[in-house]
Amino acid sequence: MFWKKVLGKSTLRVATAALLLTQLLGAAGSVSAAGNDVEVHLIGINDFHGQLDTTSIVGDKKAGTAPILATYLKEAQAKYEHSLLFHNGDSVGASAPASSLDRDEPTMEWMNMMGFDVGSLGNHEFDQGVAALKAQIFGGLDPKEGKVTHAGAKFDYVNANVIETATGKTLIKPYVIKEVGGVKIGFIGLVTKSTPAKVSPSGTAGVRFLSAEEEVEAVNKYAKELQDQGVETIIVLAHDPATTKEGVTTGEAADLAKALPADSPVDVIVAGDNHALANGEVNGKLIVQAYSYGTAFEDIKLMIDPATGDVTEKSATVTTTFQEGVKEDPESLAIIKKSLDKHPELTKPVGTTDGSVTRTDAYNNEAPLGNLIADSMREADFGDKASAADFAFMNPGGIRADLPQGDVTFADLAKIQPFGNTLVKLELTGEQIKTLLQQQWGTNADGTPNTKTLQISGLKYTADFNKPVAERVTGLSLEDGTPIDPAKTYTAVVNNFMAAGGDNYKVLLDAKSSLAGPIDLDVFYQYIVDTYKGGSIEAKNEGRITNLAASTEPTETPVTTEVISRAEFVSALVDMLKLNKVTTAPAFKDVAANAAYADAIAEATHAGFIQGYGGNFYPDRDITREEAATILAKLVKDQATDKDAATIIASFEDGKSVSAYAIKPMAKLIDKGIFAGTDKKSLQPKQGLTTNDAKALIEKAVAAKAS
Repeated sequence: MFWKKVLGKSTLRVATAALLLTQLLGAAGSVSAAGNDVEVHLIGINDFHGQLDTTSIVGDKKAGTAPILATYLKEAQAKYEHSLLFHNGDSVGASAPASSLDRDEPTMEWMNMMGFDVGSLGNHEFDQGVAALKAQIFGGLDPKEGKVTHAGAKFDYVNANVIETATGKTLIKPYVIKEVGGVKIGFIGLVTKSTPAKVSPSGTAGVRFLSAEEEVEAVNKYAKELQDQGVETIIVLAHDPATTKEGVTTGEAADLAKALPADSPVDVIVAGDNHALANGEVNGKLIVQAYSYGTAFEDIKLMIDPATGDVTEKSATVTTTFQEGVKEDPESLAIIKKSLDKHPELTKPVGTTDGSVTRTDAYNNEAPLGNLIADSMREADFGDKASAADFAFMNPGGIRADLPQGDVTFADLAKIQPFGNTLVKLELTGEQIKTLLQQQWGTNADGTPNTKTLQISGLKYTADFNKPVAERVTGLSLEDGTPIDPAKTYTAVVNNFMAAGGDNYKVLLDAKSSLAGPIDLDVFYQYIVDTYKGGSIEAKNEGRITNLAASTEPTETPVTTEVISRAEFVSALVDMLKLNKVTTAPAFKDVAANAAYADAIAEATHAGFIQGYGGNFYPDRDITREEAATILAKLVKDQATDKDAATIIASFEDGKSVSAYAIKPMAKLIDKGIFAGTDKKSLQPKQGLTTNDAKALIEKAVAAKAS
């Protein structure tokens, strides 16, 4: 499980790509009744993103890298008499520098070495345009800078829903037939229909993407063509998102399965794009996805009747590629070494820090690391020959770690921005910029503040918390003090998560224009290299944000490194109870499947400790004393009566401030000697918990449960 093991000052962090990886067994299938059925295993990955030498942290263990993944894949294939190896899109793009600096030719070389049998297109294959995509697949000089010549893929690529506008035909062949063990298997390729919104317009110039209805028609059409050629086992490699939670599989891939006829010959839909786990059936189709970055692979078992070609049984397992005890594949190591020898700068520190470039309190105030990231975003090259953008905005939730003290490597930068987000340049009016800042200050379902302070570049402002949100932004200006004109149009860089309205920044959906550009990590890395040239990396608070605390009413408990969040509290409780029963992500809208705390929240939900508010959990908000009591009370037997609970709570001076839902839980813990007032007369139910207080409470509650 992937959650924080020890309560401390640091917040939860995800190294590289924060993923919820776990070894998940699929539906168990008995031995086929037909003794002559052919057993075929489809071994696959998705969303590898050129992470040749990137180690991910999964449940406090190291996982991934091409040499480790290769060993797992080779060993998996060696176990079976009949198997095929596939990838399901985004094998390249948003890649580690060991691959991206040579236009992902090292990753293509690795896949050729591995002997992949078939692959599909993902949205990131379109990052640099159709000409670059074709060069990577079919071989030839890469059009970007003209410095890399691709050898081309030695395996088949398929896609059925991208149409060249000049010819009206599919960009590449829509399907391919593979024969193994005397049976035929057809593979149809698809890519997410949201690709045009995920890459720059130049990336999809010259092609169009089928609508959902057209896509279903295409799958039915090509499935019929495959049947006409004697193929009854059909796999759709759909780089479409899907997630399985609590046994229910949802997402675009599931929508496709529902839209296909119940008697469709399609047996399996492999999903991708959202880096999640999927392993379940929808409308008779098995849907599988194995996270991302090579930290897992899927093993799809098919029992096929050789006489009819039909699948009689199907199931899948998803396995985590933990590094411990696994020998690295020498051929993969050689490919990485060749790239690193060519780019020795990747093995050297990109600079050093004194430990002060951190994201401390970035949710509430300006932070040194936030300034550094926002400055790099503002300078990003979008290929439009324009100068730097006027502004840049970075959401604090996307800053996942601090710069370490001492040497800083690329790996450290990857931990800070692990998601491979695309930067987007928008045109916004000064009035929209002000609205964007106002949308930082949300409200939780229970009425408490939900602040996500944007880290900014190119502007400065004052926020007066004595005023309502609509009037809170004052003194909004450029860096030099020039007031921002509400009617003037400015350029602003954000990431694609924000551009899509994430974190409630909905005003960005109304931008006058939108231009997708490079990957955030690539930009951050290059900015560090170019700006600091291997020396001291420096950033500090510069007065870009000035927050004036409200003076007429008590302010919310200040967020310090000693205050514990809701996610951290639940993670500590789950860890102390050693819960490990859930294999699917939680069903809260604001808990991403790849969040570091998602496993813990899933366990706590399954155990009945938490239920959230209106479909959200608000993981990053400080947990209050009454919220903590409500969770812990579920560990303790003998619920107090309403009358007794009311009497207990009324004995405290601030008893009336306890929320109705928390009265009985708090009273029960007080009665059991687990919970006490901050002094003899005060409960302070809305106050946050320090890590030490939280640890003590959890230990007492767990002890009471065991007694």
